[in-house]
Amino acid sequence: MSAKRQNSTEAGSVASVERPKVAALTGDNNINQPTKQAAMDVDGDGEMGGFEDAYEDEVEDEEIMEAEEDSDGVEMADDAEEEEEEEEDEATAEKKREVYLPGDQLAEGETLQVDNSAYHMLHSMTVQWPCLSFDFIPDNLGSGRTGFPHTMYAVAGSQADRSYRNQVIFMKWSQLHRTINDDKDDDDKQDDDINDLDEDPILESKTMRHQGGVNRVRVLQSYQSPLTATWADTGKVHIWDMKKIMDSFENPGTQPPSSALQPLFTIASHGQTEGYAMDWNLDGRLLTGDCSSNIYLTTRRSDTGSSFVADRNAFRGHTASVEDIQWSPEEASVFASCSVDKTIKVWDVRSKNRRFALEVPNAHDADVNVISWNHKSRYLLASGGDNGDFKVWDMRKWSDPNGRSTPAASFQWHKKAVTSIEWCPTDESVLAVSGADNQLTLWDLAVELDIEEEARHRDAMVGPNGTKREVPAQLLFIHQGQNDIKELHWHSQIPGMLVSTAATGFNLFKTISV
Repeated sequence: MSAKRQNSTEAGSVASVERPKVAALTGDNNINQPTKQAAMDVDGDGEMGGFEDAYEDEVEDEEIMEAEEDSDGVEMADDAEEEEEEEEDEATAEKKREVYLPGDQLAEGETLQVDNSAYHMLHSMTVQWPCLSFDFIPDNLGSGRTGFPHTMYAVAGSQADRSYRNQVIFMKWSQLHRTINDDKDDDDKQDDDINDLDEDPILESKTMRHQGGVNRVRVLQSYQSPLTATWADTGKVHIWDMKKIMDSFENPGTQPPSSALQPLFTIASHGQTEGYAMDWNLDGRLLTGDCSSNIYLTTRRSDTGSSFVADRNAFRGHTASVEDIQWSPEEASVFASCSVDKTIKVWDVRSKNRRFALEVPNAHDADVNVISWNHKSRYLLASGGDNGDFKVWDMRKWSDPNGRSTPAASFQWHKKAVTSIEWCPTDESVLAVSGADNQLTLWDLAVELDIEEEARHRDAMVGPNGTKREVPAQLLFIHQGQNDIKELHWHSQIPGMLVSTAATGFNLFKTISV
Protein backbone atom coordinates (compact mmCIF):
# COMPACT_ATOMS: atom_id res chain seq x y z
CA MET A 1 0.00 0.00 0.00
CA SER A 2 1.34 3.39 -0.85
CA ALA A 3 1.34 5.93 1.92
CA LYS A 4 1.94 9.65 1.95
CA ARG A 5 4.69 10.98 4.23
CA GLN A 6 3.47 11.44 7.80
CA ASN A 7 4.77 13.29 10.83
CA SER A 8 5.96 10.88 13.50
CA THR A 9 3.82 10.72 16.62
CA GLU A 10 5.27 11.16 20.10
CA ALA A 11 3.70 9.50 23.11
CA GLY A 12 0.47 11.19 23.96
CA SER A 13 0.40 13.50 20.98
CA VAL A 14 -2.30 13.97 18.39
CA ALA A 15 -1.26 12.62 15.02
CA SER A 16 -1.61 14.17 11.63
CA VAL A 17 -4.46 12.32 10.02
CA GLU A 18 -5.66 11.45 6.56
CA ARG A 19 -8.31 9.36 4.89
CA PRO A 20 -7.39 5.90 3.63
CA LYS A 21 -5.85 4.88 0.37
CA VAL A 22 -6.44 1.17 -0.10
CA ALA A 23 -7.24 -1.19 -2.88
CA ALA A 24 -10.32 -3.13 -1.89
CA LEU A 25 -12.94 -5.37 -3.35
CA THR A 26 -16.63 -5.03 -2.74
CA GLY A 27 -19.73 -6.23 -4.38
CA ASP A 28 -23.21 -7.52 -4.76
CA ASN A 29 -24.00 -10.07 -2.18
CA ASN A 30 -21.28 -9.29 -1.95
CA ILE A 31 -18.66 -10.36 -4.27
CA ASN A 32 -16.66 -7.52 -5.10
CA GLN A 33 -16.76 -5.09 -7.94
CA PRO A 34 -14.00 -2.50 -7.73
CA THR A 35 -13.54 0.26 -10.23
CA LYS A 36 -10.39 0.03 -12.32
CA GLN A 37 -8.55 3.33 -12.56
CA ALA A 38 -5.18 4.56 -13.73
CA ALA A 39 -2.37 4.05 -11.23
CA MET A 40 -1.49 7.01 -9.01
CA ASP A 41 2.08 7.91 -8.04
CA VAL A 42 2.34 8.28 -4.28
CA ASP A 43 5.48 8.66 -2.18
CA GLY A 44 5.79 5.99 0.53
CA ASP A 45 6.87 6.22 4.12
CA GLY A 46 6.36 3.94 7.09
CA GLU A 47 6.37 6.28 10.05
CA MET A 48 4.02 5.60 12.96
CA GLY A 49 0.93 7.58 13.66
CA GLY A 50 -0.63 8.80 10.45
CA PHE A 51 -4.01 8.12 8.92
CA GLU A 52 -3.87 8.06 5.13
CA ASP A 53 -5.94 10.30 2.87
CA ALA A 54 -7.20 8.76 -0.33
CA TYR A 55 -8.31 12.07 -1.78
CA GLU A 56 -5.91 14.56 -0.16
CA ASP A 57 -8.86 16.95 0.32
CA GLU A 58 -7.97 18.54 -2.99
CA VAL A 59 -10.29 21.03 -4.60
CA GLU A 60 -10.47 20.29 -8.28
CA ASP A 61 -10.85 23.06 -10.79
CA GLU A 62 -14.21 22.88 -12.45
CA GLU A 63 -14.24 23.11 -16.17
CA ILE A 64 -17.04 25.43 -17.25
CA MET A 65 -18.46 24.71 -20.62
CA GLU A 66 -20.17 27.56 -22.37
CA ALA A 67 -23.17 26.56 -24.41
CA GLU A 68 -23.20 27.53 -28.01
CA GLU A 69 -26.07 29.83 -28.81
CA ASP A 70 -27.66 30.88 -32.05
CA SER A 71 -28.44 34.48 -32.90
CA ASP A 72 -31.70 34.24 -30.95
CA GLY A 73 -29.94 33.02 -27.80
CA VAL A 74 -31.25 29.44 -28.10
CA GLU A 75 -28.84 26.67 -27.13
CA MET A 76 -27.86 24.40 -30.01
CA ALA A 77 -27.85 20.71 -29.13
CA ASP A 78 -27.74 17.55 -31.11
CA ASP A 79 -30.07 15.17 -29.28
CA ALA A 80 -28.98 12.14 -31.25
CA GLU A 81 -25.32 12.85 -30.53
CA GLU A 82 -26.03 13.30 -26.82
CA GLU A 83 -27.90 10.00 -26.64
CA GLU A 84 -25.03 8.24 -28.38
CA GLU A 85 -22.55 9.72 -25.92
CA GLU A 86 -24.71 8.64 -22.99
CA GLU A 87 -24.86 5.08 -24.31
CA GLU A 88 -21.08 5.06 -24.70
CA ASP A 89 -20.65 6.36 -21.14
CA GLU A 90 -22.97 3.66 -19.79
CA ALA A 91 -21.12 0.96 -21.70
CA THR A 92 -17.79 2.24 -20.42
CA ALA A 93 -19.08 2.37 -16.85
CA GLU A 94 -20.43 -1.17 -17.11
CA LYS A 95 -17.10 -2.39 -18.39
CA LYS A 96 -15.34 -0.74 -15.48
CA ARG A 97 -17.71 -2.47 -13.05
CA GLU A 98 -16.91 -5.98 -14.21
CA VAL A 99 -16.44 -8.49 -11.40
CA TYR A 100 -12.83 -8.60 -10.25
CA LEU A 101 -11.40 -11.37 -8.12
CA PRO A 102 -7.89 -11.75 -6.72
CA GLY A 103 -5.65 -13.14 -9.41
CA ASP A 104 -7.36 -11.43 -12.35
CA GLN A 105 -4.93 -9.57 -14.56
CA LEU A 106 -5.13 -5.79 -14.76
CA ALA A 107 -4.29 -3.90 -17.91
CA GLU A 108 -1.10 -1.88 -18.01
CA GLY A 109 -1.48 1.37 -16.07
CA GLU A 110 -4.55 0.15 -14.17
CA THR A 111 -4.90 -0.38 -10.44
CA LEU A 112 -7.74 -1.22 -8.06
CA GLN A 113 -9.43 1.71 -6.39
CA VAL A 114 -11.51 1.45 -3.25
CA ASP A 115 -15.28 1.38 -3.73
CA ASN A 116 -16.61 3.50 -0.87
CA SER A 117 -20.16 2.29 -1.42
CA ALA A 118 -19.14 -1.06 0.09
CA TYR A 119 -17.98 0.42 3.39
CA HIS A 120 -19.79 2.23 6.15
CA MET A 121 -16.37 3.26 7.42
CA LEU A 122 -12.81 2.82 6.18
CA HIS A 123 -9.61 4.29 7.62
CA SER A 124 -5.97 3.32 7.29
CA MET A 125 -3.02 4.03 9.57
CA THR A 126 0.72 3.73 8.93
CA VAL A 127 3.22 2.51 11.51
CA GLN A 128 6.91 3.09 12.05
CA TRP A 129 7.53 -0.63 12.61
CA PRO A 130 5.28 -3.54 11.62
CA CYS A 131 2.99 -4.91 14.33
CA LEU A 132 2.41 -8.66 14.14
CA SER A 133 -0.32 -8.56 16.76
CA PHE A 134 -2.77 -6.23 18.52
CA ASP A 135 -5.88 -6.41 20.67
CA PHE A 136 -8.77 -4.14 21.62
CA ILE A 137 -8.98 -2.63 25.09
CA PRO A 138 -12.49 -2.64 26.62
CA ASP A 139 -13.95 0.80 27.33
CA ASN A 140 -16.89 2.34 29.18
CA LEU A 141 -18.53 3.89 26.11
CA GLY A 142 -21.21 1.22 25.95
CA SER A 143 -21.91 -1.96 23.98
CA GLY A 144 -23.83 -2.29 20.73
CA ARG A 145 -23.03 1.28 19.75
CA THR A 146 -23.67 2.14 16.11
CA GLY A 147 -23.64 5.93 15.92
CA PHE A 148 -20.79 7.75 14.23
CA PRO A 149 -18.15 8.92 14.94
CA HIS A 150 -16.62 5.93 16.72
CA THR A 151 -13.88 5.79 19.34
CA MET A 152 -11.76 2.70 20.02
CA TYR A 153 -8.80 1.76 22.21
CA ALA A 154 -6.16 -0.79 21.23
CA VAL A 155 -2.70 -2.02 22.14
CA ALA A 156 -0.08 -3.39 19.75
CA GLY A 157 3.55 -4.50 19.84
CA SER A 158 6.28 -3.71 17.36
CA GLN A 159 8.80 -5.72 15.36
CA ALA A 160 11.63 -3.18 15.06
CA ASP A 161 14.96 -3.63 13.27
CA ARG A 162 16.79 -3.62 16.62
CA SER A 163 15.63 -5.37 19.77
CA TYR A 164 16.03 -2.30 22.00
CA ARG A 165 13.83 -0.18 19.71
CA ASN A 166 10.70 -2.24 20.25
CA GLN A 167 7.66 -0.77 21.94
CA VAL A 168 4.24 -1.59 23.30
CA ILE A 169 1.91 1.00 21.77
CA PHE A 170 -1.36 2.06 23.41
CA MET A 171 -3.69 3.82 20.99
CA LYS A 172 -6.89 5.81 21.14
CA TRP A 173 -8.58 6.13 17.75
CA SER A 174 -11.29 8.80 17.77
CA GLN A 175 -13.40 10.81 15.33
CA LEU A 176 -13.77 7.72 13.16
CA HIS A 177 -16.46 9.10 10.89
CA ARG A 178 -18.58 7.40 8.30
CA THR A 179 -16.97 7.12 4.89
CA ILE A 180 -18.94 9.18 2.39
CA ASN A 181 -19.91 7.36 -0.77
CA ASP A 182 -18.51 9.50 -3.56
CA ASP A 183 -20.98 7.95 -5.99
CA LYS A 184 -23.83 9.76 -4.24
CA ASP A 185 -25.38 12.83 -5.78
CA ASP A 186 -24.50 16.12 -4.09
CA ASP A 187 -28.06 16.46 -2.80
CA ASP A 188 -27.86 13.03 -1.16
CA LYS A 189 -24.55 13.91 0.49
CA GLN A 190 -26.08 17.03 2.00
CA ASP A 191 -28.81 14.89 3.53
CA ASP A 192 -26.26 12.85 5.53
CA ASP A 193 -26.44 13.32 9.27
CA ILE A 194 -24.08 15.98 10.57
CA ASN A 195 -22.41 13.35 12.78
CA ASP A 196 -21.52 11.29 9.71
CA LEU A 197 -19.31 13.89 8.05
CA ASP A 198 -16.20 12.45 6.44
CA GLU A 199 -13.76 14.30 8.70
CA ASP A 200 -10.23 13.37 9.66
CA PRO A 201 -9.76 10.82 12.45
CA ILE A 202 -7.45 11.40 15.41
CA LEU A 203 -4.79 9.10 16.80
CA GLU A 204 -3.42 9.49 20.32
CA SER A 205 -0.71 7.09 21.42
CA LYS A 206 1.45 6.27 24.42
CA THR A 207 4.41 3.92 24.24
CA MET A 208 6.45 1.73 26.55
CA ARG A 209 9.84 0.24 25.86
CA HIS A 210 9.78 -3.51 25.25
CA GLN A 211 12.83 -5.75 25.28
CA GLY A 212 12.58 -7.86 22.14
CA GLY A 213 10.08 -8.04 19.32
CA VAL A 214 6.43 -8.59 20.25
CA ASN A 215 5.12 -11.83 18.78
CA ARG A 216 1.62 -11.56 20.19
CA VAL A 217 -0.50 -9.22 22.31
CA ARG A 218 -3.58 -10.22 24.28
CA VAL A 219 -5.78 -8.11 26.58
CA LEU A 220 -7.81 -9.37 29.52
CA GLN A 221 -11.26 -8.15 28.54
CA SER A 222 -12.11 -6.38 31.80
CA TYR A 223 -12.66 -2.63 31.96
CA GLN A 224 -12.24 -2.54 35.74
CA SER A 225 -8.94 -4.40 35.69
CA PRO A 226 -7.42 -4.26 32.18
CA LEU A 227 -4.24 -6.31 31.78
CA THR A 228 -2.11 -6.80 28.69
CA ALA A 229 0.21 -9.73 28.04
CA THR A 230 3.02 -9.57 25.47
CA TRP A 231 4.83 -12.62 24.08
CA ALA A 232 8.43 -11.49 23.44
CA ASP A 233 10.84 -13.15 21.03
CA THR A 234 13.26 -13.34 23.97
CA GLY A 235 11.19 -16.19 25.43
CA LYS A 236 9.58 -14.04 28.13
CA VAL A 237 5.92 -13.16 28.59
CA HIS A 238 5.27 -9.78 30.23
CA ILE A 239 2.05 -8.72 31.97
CA TRP A 240 1.23 -5.00 32.08
CA ASP A 241 -1.38 -3.03 34.04
CA MET A 242 -3.12 -0.62 31.65
CA LYS A 243 -5.42 1.17 34.09
CA LYS A 244 -3.24 4.25 34.69
CA ILE A 245 -2.32 4.43 31.02
CA MET A 246 -5.99 4.39 30.06
CA ASP A 247 -6.73 7.09 32.67
CA SER A 248 -4.07 9.34 31.12
CA PHE A 249 -5.95 9.29 27.80
CA GLU A 250 -8.97 10.81 29.52
CA ASN A 251 -6.93 13.54 31.24
CA PRO A 252 -5.17 15.52 28.50
CA GLY A 253 -1.70 16.73 29.39
CA THR A 254 -1.09 14.03 31.99
CA GLN A 255 1.40 11.20 31.67
CA PRO A 256 1.16 7.80 33.37
CA PRO A 257 3.59 7.32 36.28
CA SER A 258 6.87 5.56 35.54
CA SER A 259 5.70 2.54 37.53
CA ALA A 260 2.94 1.97 34.95
CA LEU A 261 5.57 1.68 32.22
CA GLN A 262 7.12 -1.43 33.79
CA PRO A 263 5.61 -4.93 33.63
CA LEU A 264 3.69 -6.15 36.67
CA PHE A 265 5.03 -9.65 36.20
CA THR A 266 7.28 -11.59 33.83
CA ILE A 267 6.67 -15.25 33.06
CA ALA A 268 9.95 -17.14 32.70
CA SER A 269 8.50 -20.66 32.43
CA HIS A 270 9.49 -20.99 28.76
CA GLY A 271 13.19 -20.33 29.33
CA GLN A 272 14.63 -18.76 26.19
CA THR A 273 12.11 -20.37 23.83
CA GLU A 274 9.85 -17.87 22.13
CA GLY A 275 6.22 -18.50 21.22
CA TYR A 276 3.03 -17.10 19.71
CA ALA A 277 0.10 -18.86 21.41
CA MET A 278 -1.57 -16.91 24.20
CA ASP A 279 -5.06 -16.34 25.63
CA TRP A 280 -6.65 -14.86 28.77
CA ASN A 281 -9.48 -16.40 30.70
CA LEU A 282 -11.92 -13.82 32.08
CA ASP A 283 -10.94 -14.88 35.61
CA GLY A 284 -7.35 -13.73 35.04
CA ARG A 285 -5.67 -17.02 34.14
CA LEU A 286 -3.28 -16.83 31.20
CA LEU A 287 -2.21 -19.67 28.89
CA THR A 288 1.00 -19.42 26.84
CA GLY A 289 2.32 -21.89 24.28
CA ASP A 290 5.82 -21.92 22.82
CA CYS A 291 7.76 -23.18 19.80
CA SER A 292 9.01 -26.20 21.77
CA SER A 293 5.45 -27.61 22.06
CA ASN A 294 4.97 -26.67 25.73
CA ILE A 295 1.94 -24.91 27.23
CA TYR A 296 2.05 -23.19 30.62
CA LEU A 297 -0.63 -21.76 32.88
CA THR A 298 -0.16 -18.54 34.88
CA THR A 299 -2.73 -17.66 37.55
CA ARG A 300 -3.56 -14.33 39.15
CA ARG A 301 -3.91 -14.64 42.92
CA SER A 302 -7.11 -12.52 43.11
CA ASP A 303 -9.58 -10.94 40.70
CA THR A 304 -8.00 -7.50 41.02
CA GLY A 305 -4.56 -8.41 42.35
CA SER A 306 -1.20 -7.77 40.71
CA SER A 307 0.42 -10.94 42.04
CA PHE A 308 0.75 -13.96 39.74
CA VAL A 309 1.89 -17.56 39.98
CA ALA A 310 3.53 -19.15 36.93
CA ASP A 311 3.14 -22.92 36.76
CA ARG A 312 6.37 -24.73 35.87
CA ASN A 313 4.56 -27.99 35.03
CA ALA A 314 3.76 -27.85 31.29
CA PHE A 315 0.82 -29.29 29.41
CA ARG A 316 2.45 -31.77 27.03
CA GLY A 317 1.02 -33.57 24.03
CA HIS A 318 1.95 -31.58 20.94
CA THR A 319 5.07 -32.67 19.09
CA ALA A 320 5.85 -29.32 17.43
CA SER A 321 5.34 -25.59 17.93
CA VAL A 322 2.05 -24.53 19.55
CA GLU A 323 0.64 -21.82 17.26
CA ASP A 324 -2.59 -20.73 18.95
CA ILE A 325 -4.64 -21.25 22.12
CA GLN A 326 -8.29 -20.50 22.92
CA TRP A 327 -10.13 -20.84 26.21
CA SER A 328 -13.58 -22.38 25.89
CA PRO A 329 -16.34 -19.75 26.14
CA GLU A 330 -18.50 -22.27 28.01
CA GLU A 331 -16.26 -24.42 30.24
CA ALA A 332 -13.96 -22.31 32.43
CA SER A 333 -11.37 -25.08 32.78
CA VAL A 334 -11.26 -26.18 29.13
CA PHE A 335 -9.07 -24.84 26.33
CA ALA A 336 -8.10 -25.81 22.77
CA SER A 337 -4.73 -25.55 21.06
CA CYS A 338 -3.37 -26.04 17.56
CA SER A 339 0.11 -26.84 16.34
CA VAL A 340 2.61 -27.26 13.54
CA ASP A 341 2.10 -31.00 14.16
CA LYS A 342 -1.19 -30.58 12.21
CA THR A 343 -3.38 -31.38 15.22
CA ILE A 344 -6.02 -29.62 17.29
CA LYS A 345 -6.22 -30.71 20.91
CA VAL A 346 -8.68 -30.00 23.72
CA TRP A 347 -7.45 -29.89 27.32
CA ASP A 348 -8.78 -29.56 30.86
CA VAL A 349 -6.54 -27.61 33.26
CA ARG A 350 -7.86 -29.75 36.14
CA SER A 351 -6.16 -32.81 34.66
CA LYS A 352 -3.35 -33.87 37.00
CA ASN A 353 -1.32 -35.57 34.28
CA ARG A 354 -1.39 -32.44 32.07
CA ARG A 355 -2.46 -34.49 29.04
CA PHE A 356 -5.06 -33.57 26.40
CA ALA A 357 -8.58 -34.98 26.59
CA LEU A 358 -9.55 -34.90 22.89
CA GLU A 359 -7.75 -34.37 19.59
CA VAL A 360 -8.12 -34.17 15.84
CA PRO A 361 -5.00 -36.03 14.64
CA ASN A 362 -4.81 -34.53 11.14
CA ALA A 363 -6.97 -31.44 11.28
CA HIS A 364 -5.18 -29.98 8.23
CA ASP A 365 -2.69 -31.27 5.69
CA ALA A 366 -0.19 -28.65 6.90
CA ASP A 367 0.55 -26.61 10.03
CA VAL A 368 -2.55 -25.47 11.92
CA ASN A 369 -1.85 -21.76 12.41
CA VAL A 370 -4.92 -20.33 14.14
CA ILE A 371 -8.16 -21.32 15.87
CA SER A 372 -11.27 -19.46 17.05
CA TRP A 373 -14.02 -20.63 19.38
CA ASN A 374 -17.52 -19.39 18.56
CA HIS A 375 -18.95 -17.44 21.52
CA LYS A 376 -22.54 -17.71 20.24
CA SER A 377 -22.64 -21.34 19.09
CA ARG A 378 -20.13 -22.58 21.60
CA TYR A 379 -19.82 -26.04 20.09
CA LEU A 380 -18.21 -24.60 16.93
CA LEU A 381 -14.46 -24.19 16.55
CA ALA A 382 -12.81 -22.76 13.42
CA SER A 383 -9.22 -23.43 12.33
CA GLY A 384 -6.93 -22.09 9.61
CA GLY A 385 -4.08 -23.96 7.95
CA ASP A 386 -0.74 -23.16 6.40
CA ASN A 387 -1.96 -24.34 2.99
CA GLY A 388 -4.68 -21.66 2.86
CA ASP A 389 -7.71 -23.72 3.90
CA PHE A 390 -9.96 -23.14 6.89
CA LYS A 391 -12.38 -25.53 8.57
CA VAL A 392 -15.21 -25.51 11.07
CA TRP A 393 -15.47 -28.26 13.66
CA ASP A 394 -18.64 -29.28 15.54
CA MET A 395 -17.60 -30.28 19.05
CA ARG A 396 -20.79 -32.36 19.38
CA LYS A 397 -19.60 -34.55 16.49
CA TRP A 398 -15.88 -34.51 17.19
CA SER A 399 -15.41 -37.95 15.62
CA ASP A 400 -17.44 -40.61 13.85
CA PRO A 401 -17.95 -44.19 15.13
CA ASN A 402 -14.65 -45.16 13.52
CA GLY A 403 -12.77 -42.46 15.42
CA ARG A 404 -12.23 -40.26 12.37
CA SER A 405 -12.72 -36.52 12.71
CA THR A 406 -14.62 -34.77 9.95
CA PRO A 407 -15.13 -30.99 9.78
CA ALA A 408 -18.63 -29.58 9.57
CA ALA A 409 -17.40 -27.26 6.79
CA SER A 410 -14.20 -26.77 4.83
CA PHE A 411 -13.14 -24.04 2.40
CA GLN A 412 -10.07 -23.65 0.21
CA TRP A 413 -10.10 -20.03 -0.98
CA HIS A 414 -6.95 -18.34 0.22
CA LYS A 415 -3.90 -19.04 -1.93
CA LYS A 416 -1.41 -18.80 0.93
CA ALA A 417 -1.33 -19.50 4.65
CA VAL A 418 -4.28 -18.43 6.82
CA THR A 419 -2.81 -15.98 9.33
CA SER A 420 -5.86 -15.09 11.45
CA ILE A 421 -9.41 -16.30 11.94
CA GLU A 422 -12.18 -15.02 14.22
CA TRP A 423 -15.92 -15.51 14.63
CA CYS A 424 -18.09 -12.40 14.61
CA PRO A 425 -19.17 -11.64 18.21
CA THR A 426 -22.70 -10.59 17.16
CA ASP A 427 -23.54 -13.11 14.40
CA GLU A 428 -22.90 -16.78 15.09
CA SER A 429 -22.57 -17.76 11.42
CA VAL A 430 -20.19 -15.00 10.28
CA LEU A 431 -16.44 -15.57 10.20
CA ALA A 432 -13.50 -13.35 9.24
CA VAL A 433 -10.34 -14.88 7.76
CA SER A 434 -7.06 -13.31 6.68
CA GLY A 435 -4.27 -14.82 4.63
CA ALA A 436 -0.70 -14.28 3.52
CA ASP A 437 -2.19 -13.72 0.05
CA ASN A 438 -3.13 -10.17 1.18
CA GLN A 439 -6.84 -10.94 1.39
CA LEU A 440 -9.21 -10.50 4.31
CA THR A 441 -12.44 -12.38 3.62
CA LEU A 442 -15.84 -12.40 5.34
CA TRP A 443 -17.98 -15.53 5.27
CA ASP A 444 -21.56 -16.35 6.23
CA LEU A 445 -21.72 -20.09 6.78
CA ALA A 446 -25.52 -19.98 7.11
CA VAL A 447 -25.94 -19.23 3.39
CA GLU A 448 -27.51 -22.10 1.46
CA LEU A 449 -28.67 -21.63 -2.14
CA ASP A 450 -31.36 -23.57 -3.94
CA ILE A 451 -30.80 -24.77 -7.51
CA GLU A 452 -32.02 -21.57 -9.18
CA GLU A 453 -30.06 -19.32 -6.83
CA GLU A 454 -26.96 -21.42 -7.38
CA ALA A 455 -27.30 -21.01 -11.15
CA ARG A 456 -27.66 -17.23 -10.84
CA HIS A 457 -24.66 -17.13 -8.55
CA ARG A 458 -22.50 -19.02 -11.05
CA ASP A 459 -23.61 -16.76 -13.90
CA ALA A 460 -22.71 -13.69 -11.87
CA MET A 461 -19.17 -14.89 -11.31
CA VAL A 462 -18.05 -14.16 -14.87
CA GLY A 463 -14.75 -12.40 -15.23
CA PRO A 464 -12.59 -11.09 -18.05
CA ASN A 465 -13.06 -12.80 -21.42
CA GLY A 466 -16.18 -14.53 -20.16
CA THR A 467 -14.31 -16.86 -17.83
CA LYS A 468 -16.27 -18.33 -14.93
CA ARG A 469 -14.79 -18.72 -11.49
CA GLU A 470 -15.77 -21.04 -8.67
CA VAL A 471 -16.79 -18.72 -5.85
CA PRO A 472 -18.43 -20.16 -2.72
CA ALA A 473 -21.86 -18.71 -2.04
CA GLN A 474 -20.83 -18.25 1.59
CA LEU A 475 -18.16 -15.70 0.63
CA LEU A 476 -19.57 -12.29 1.54
CA PHE A 477 -16.73 -9.85 1.08
CA ILE A 478 -13.09 -9.53 0.05
CA HIS A 479 -11.06 -6.69 1.50
CA GLN A 480 -7.64 -5.92 0.05
CA GLY A 481 -5.03 -3.19 0.09
CA GLN A 482 -2.74 -4.41 2.86
CA ASN A 483 0.47 -6.37 2.37
CA ASP A 484 1.23 -9.37 4.56
CA ILE A 485 -1.86 -9.32 6.81
CA LYS A 486 -0.99 -10.78 10.20
CA GLU A 487 -4.01 -10.49 12.47
CA LEU A 488 -7.62 -9.32 12.58
CA HIS A 489 -10.13 -8.70 15.36
CA TRP A 490 -13.80 -7.79 15.60
CA HIS A 491 -14.62 -5.06 18.12
CA SER A 492 -16.91 -6.61 20.72
CA GLN A 493 -18.66 -3.31 21.56
CA ILE A 494 -19.16 -1.93 18.02
CA PRO A 495 -21.15 -4.35 15.82
CA GLY A 496 -19.48 -5.04 12.48
CA MET A 497 -16.25 -3.17 13.29
CA LEU A 498 -13.06 -4.87 12.09
CA VAL A 499 -9.40 -3.93 12.44
CA SER A 500 -6.51 -5.72 10.77
CA THR A 501 -2.76 -5.29 11.11
CA ALA A 502 -0.22 -5.93 8.37
CA ALA A 503 3.32 -5.07 7.32
CA THR A 504 1.88 -1.87 5.84
CA GLY A 505 -0.06 -0.76 8.92
CA PHE A 506 -3.63 -0.93 10.19
CA ASN A 507 -7.02 -0.87 8.45
CA LEU A 508 -10.14 0.07 10.45
CA PHE A 509 -13.43 -0.59 8.69
CA LYS A 510 -17.09 -1.57 8.73
CA THR A 511 -18.50 -3.19 5.59
CA ILE A 512 -22.04 -3.15 4.24
CA SER A 513 -22.10 -6.95 4.42
CA VAL A 514 -22.04 -7.37 8.21
